[in-house]
Amino acid sequence: MYTPFLRYRMCLRLVLLSLCSIFMYASMSVAQTGQSDPIAFSFLQSLKDKGLIVTFIGPITITDDILTIDGLEGHLKTDGRKHFKFGSLALSGASMETNNRLFISDFAAYKFEIDEPKFAFSADSILISDLYLSKPATQGDAISGLTSSLYSSAEILKLHFLDRSSGHSMPIERVTVTFDTANGGFPISAAIQVNAISLNQSVFGPPQQQMLNALGHTQLTADIAFEGEWNGVTGQLNVESASLVLRDLFTAQLSAKFKGLTETVLKQMAKLAAKDNVIALDQLQNTAVSSFSLSLINNGGLDELLKQQARKHNQSQDAYVRRLTEQAERQFGRIPDRAKSLEFTEAVYNFLQNPQNITVQATPKSPVSVIHILGVSAISPLSIVSLLGITLEANID
Repeated sequence: MYTPFLRYRMCLRLVLLSLCSIFMYASMSVAQTGQSDPIAFSFLQSLKDKGLIVTFIGPITITDDILTIDGLEGHLKTDGRKHFKFGSLALSGASMETNNRLFISDFAAYKFEIDEPKFAFSADSILISDLYLSKPATQGDAISGLTSSLYSSAEILKLHFLDRSSGHSMPIERVTVTFDTANGGFPISAAIQVNAISLNQSVFGPPQQQMLNALGHTQLTADIAFEGEWNGVTGQLNVESASLVLRDLFTAQLSAKFKGLTETVLKQMAKLAAKDNVIALDQLQNTAVSSFSLSLINNGGLDELLKQQARKHNQSQDAYVRRLTEQAERQFGRIPDRAKSLEFTEAVYNFLQNPQNITVQATPKSPVSVIHILGVSAISPLSIVSLLGITLEANID
């Protein structure tokens, strides 16, 4: 299932690369009609290394400050089998700024498609507001370019991913992204919503398929949301809210605060990740956890799951809950703090008796470094409870 998500990054990259090629070919076409466009021409030299070849460009019209293109097709320069296609495009309010960034007030693309041997992607519409693009000479790497190559908002409707190698497809109703920066710098605030992800049972492994069959689900609908802020100078990362909703089953919600994730640290991580290398621990020595919270909320599926598991073990639901509670009590009984052990056991028992919600929180007195957490986990895992000030609560309104 993760292949479409990895490919999604490539899709967005192709959108921007295609946008660059649009300016290049639009400038040529406009020049041929004697209506030279200084914005397109000034951007032309910085587009030659974008890696796209345009094989078809439809009629171009310019009305006021709106440039409209009725169709655009092409492929990657490095692989002619990877095609892209726009049904139509419209760009308005473009201007070149003093810092060599191109500003596009509104960008709209309709009936966008990517087609390659192992993968296909399509979207009914792509709408981007306040788009900034740096020239290649000034953009730098992806991390450095975050504050100079952003947009205020983007909306993509009716997405569809197809992994031809597995035959799995994944329709998505809507994706929205909003960005905000402090005068083109840090901090960066972001909010992301992915609505109505259709997940066929076939994308899951056999155990999950068996569980879904038992619950009567041949398909799941999911929603994803994220809201957070990052300061690359101070290294502060605040995940205000992140959630995964599996409709009719459950919701997982996360919030967290970290220190020490500076721009330099993330650059080093990105370079290693690009080479498939494991991140060196010394890069995390200044990274610390300030707080953490994870909640599981019942949307109706957990009740049925408990019933199904009880039947599977030939037990009544009450007997099965007692069995799970006893197992939890034995595990939590190893915690040195007796009061904390009882707190954890009671929370699990209350949740299993009436599964509404359960939340684990970490609120250390001061930020704890990731290196310290890993070290304590290796030597004395249960000491993490006191180190991070972990609490467990169930069925809190």
